[in-house]
Amino acid sequence: MKKIKEKLLGKPLASAAIAHERLTNSQGLAIFGSDALSSTAYATEEILLVLAAAGAAFSSMSIPIAITIFGLILLVSFSYHQVIHAYPQGGGVYNVAKKNLGEYFALTGAASLLIDYVLTAAVSTTAGVAAITSAFPTLYSHRVALGIVIILLLMWVNLRGVRESGKLFSMPTYVFITSFLLMIGYGGWRYFQGTFPVAPPLSETALPIASALGILLIFRAFAAGCTAMTGIEAVSNGVQAFKAPESENAARTLRRMAILLGIIFIGITLLAYWGKITPAANETVLSQIARLLFNQSPLYFLIQGSTALILLLAANTPFAGFPRVASQLAKDGYFPRQFLNLGSRLVFANGIWLLALFAAALIYLFNGNVHALIPLYAVGVFLGFSISQLGMIFHWAKEGFGYLKNILINFAGLTATLIVFFIVFSSKFSHGAWLLIPAIILLISGMKKIKQHYTKVEHVLALADNPLPEVMPDKTAVLLVSQLNRGTLYALKLARSFQPARIRAIHIAIDRDEGERVKQLWNKYVSDIPLDIIYSEYRDLIKPIINYLKAVDKQYINDSLIVFIPQVAPNRWWHYFLHNQTNRRLQLAIEQDPDVNPDIYEVTIKSPRKPL
Repeated sequence: MKKIKEKLLGKPLASAAIAHERLTNSQGLAIFGSDALSSTAYATEEILLVLAAAGAAFSSMSIPIAITIFGLILLVSFSYHQVIHAYPQGGGVYNVAKKNLGEYFALTGAASLLIDYVLTAAVSTTAGVAAITSAFPTLYSHRVALGIVIILLLMWVNLRGVRESGKLFSMPTYVFITSFLLMIGYGGWRYFQGTFPVAPPLSETALPIASALGILLIFRAFAAGCTAMTGIEAVSNGVQAFKAPESENAARTLRRMAILLGIIFIGITLLAYWGKITPAANETVLSQIARLLFNQSPLYFLIQGSTALILLLAANTPFAGFPRVASQLAKDGYFPRQFLNLGSRLVFANGIWLLALFAAALIYLFNGNVHALIPLYAVGVFLGFSISQLGMIFHWAKEGFGYLKNILINFAGLTATLIVFFIVFSSKFSHGAWLLIPAIILLISGMKKIKQHYTKVEHVLALADNPLPEVMPDKTAVLLVSQLNRGTLYALKLARSFQPARIRAIHIAIDRDEGERVKQLWNKYVSDIPLDIIYSEYRDLIKPIINYLKAVDKQYINDSLIVFIPQVAPNRWWHYFLHNQTNRRLQLAIEQDPDVNPDIYEVTIKSPRKPL
């Protein structure tokens, strides 16, 4: 297994190598910027989907809507620029809220951020698959399988390490940026030359969209287009992934990303308007623009290929951010401790596994439909934006009136993001946006429970609160006997070495003949300790043992209870499937029962590597 793991993931890295695993600015833009940049692939389409319901009269509104969104992008980017310098340890909205707004705001921000990361992976993957199926329609029926395979590939790449994923993903990102800037430049040149082609009207519209009128429709289109802002927060969550000086490099990456995002987003919106593009069910708006400008030439396939790649790379951004946020939560006791551990390749492997699992599940449950996933995605994003803006207002307020300008900027950002949040939530409520609320509540509740558990454990283990007694209590040892063999006798020998006040032995028998046979063997080899035989009428092994331990614990209430469980340890991974793992289930049952609290010792005998 070790050799297979090394072949798949690479050789383990020493802890000292972590500095060399940090990202350069160009790699950081590829990993953390791909999410935001990729949103341009569907943001314009989301605007047009809303405006198409009102007909051609409203199509011109796409331009001022896009410009307004760009202004909001700059506003929110500036806010996160401040977050990077104020909280260089990373964690983004979680750390901002924790320091300034308290536990519940912090957990709400963290929950929305984690859900956002899962949805980012699912949305970006499905959008990337949509770009592929637009160019190759025969693959459309296999979109779910394609999406899940891509998630697994991204998981594998990220398990190999941050630096390797940065190297692998840098080139596609810059191919996307270059190809799109060239397409926008070429489209602009043709427009001013008066030769820009116009798409023929489609016989059918894409999707059934509820009609709306006037200002309400414009607000809805604005909210839909704000999906272009998704991913702006990614850099602030992963500051520590950059090379030193971390804050400066992260801030520089954020500025470049925001400018590129605005140029590409407005450029695509202009091209769609000039070409009179209408959203279609089986082809993306981007594909229509590229086909209009380049027909079926290699340039068309370059645009589609780079779009698919950047969307798939955007699905990679959560693999860099989610594990880091999870590790922050684990450090504070709100997530299992395992998420704090670095894997063999100096990445938070447990967070990567968990993200891949949930993202693949969403793709399957929503049948690979990007338009069904986006409402959930956008709501979570803007909830996180709003909490971050509110936290920064309180942060600057603590600094004094000298930061009034910063307070006003964050207040403006808070107002804008809250408006977008409520518009998206209300307009998409019946389309699945309501699912976000119970998801956040469940996640917060789970994190609180985890925190309570760790707090209780810390209290129990604290030296000041629980001084050790001057005289240790007597010990009562209980030996579990499944059958009499070398392992059982070895466990008994170990139990004797603890010098307990008494030793009890117990065997759970399924039938009387079997019980008598074990009893006779026990009396032959062990004469000084009686064996208690309990007959299980319903063939249950675990419950009778738990009840026995409770009875012994009650009988010797002042003693410390020790349980010895003999077992055979397999040498090969596949050997585990040849055993019923009763001891594992028994140990778990004992640990989870609140009425009995023994010390448990697994007495292990290694199975031979070769046949005897």
